[in-house]
Amino acid sequence: MKIIISHVVALSNNNVIGKDNKLPWNLRTDLKHFKEYTTNKIILMGRKTFESIGKPLPNRLNFIVSTKITDIKGARVFKSTQNGINAAMSICNEDKQYNEIVIIGGGYLFRETLQITNKLVLTKVDCEIEGDVFYPDVDLIEWREKSTKSFVKDSNNDYDFVVKEYERF
Repeated sequence: MKIIISHVVALSNNNVIGKDNKLPWNLRTDLKHFKEYTTNKIILMGRKTFESIGKPLPNRLNFIVSTKITDIKGARVFKSTQNGINAAMSICNEDKQYNEIVIIGGGYLFRETLQITNKLVLTKVDCEIEGDVFYPDVDLIEWREKSTKSFVKDSNNDYDFVVKEYERF
């Protein structure tokens, strides 16, 4: 069985994914999509992403990469991205319930893992916005678009956005 390593991220037209350790928008529909997509999977995140969420997310295996924190109740902490990936791969190989490692942020974790990622789930938020954390530029030439779903700005969503799934060739 092939293990999927995916990025799940919302980004603006100028690749902003965060500002002041928060999401720079309110997209309730996308948060619901995020919850549905990541439930019953292994999620890997950096310390700042974990701190912005505030607690381990339920119904997921929470893996956190940090050199500052060593223990988090309800999560596993790793000193390096590679150690977290290796542990997640071991779980996927041993427990057939898991076949995907979902990287959910932050910026450095996305940059460090882009070369080993074989799936992208990108929420493209239709705005140019200020931020201090960015998603890396991805050359989509080596990716095939698998699906697209469009959403319009409404009382639950600050902006129009599109959720696109890509698979690496």
